[in-house]
Amino acid sequence: MSKVAQQLKFLNKISATTRLPQILVDPKKYSGLRLTFQTKNHNGHMGARVFWHNYLPTLQFYNPRMKFDVIRIKNEDKQKSVPCKLEILSHEGSVVETIDMRNKMHEDIMKDLLDKIEHVPLPENEIIRVGPQESII
Repeated sequence: MSKVAQQLKFLNKISATTRLPQILVDPKKYSGLRLTFQTKNHNGHMGARVFWHNYLPTLQFYNPRMKFDVIRIKNEDKQKSVPCKLEILSHEGSVVETIDMRNKMHEDIMKDLLDKIEHVPLPENEIIRVGPQESII
């Protein structure tokens, strides 16, 4: 696969094929999201890592005015507890809502976010899809 084809596939993954996070969040009400989780999967942090990897790029793509902070904590000690949370932030910097992501699958974290944040699903005609341009001969 050529580099251009790889880039198109990656852009479509962010903009078109990851359906659940294709939402528009009201930028007047929320300033951003803050994710806090550890770098390793143990202690129930795998769902948070998959959410960060699969869903956060799409949320950022369609909500460019929002700030997204990701705090990844290095923790080698499986006995030590590390926060695993998603915080919805107001413009004053205060936390409006907190979602506990520990021991949850990434889809469940996204559904919890959709329940707690005011949003509008992106209309089908506004979903951006990129592909190879047809050549004009």
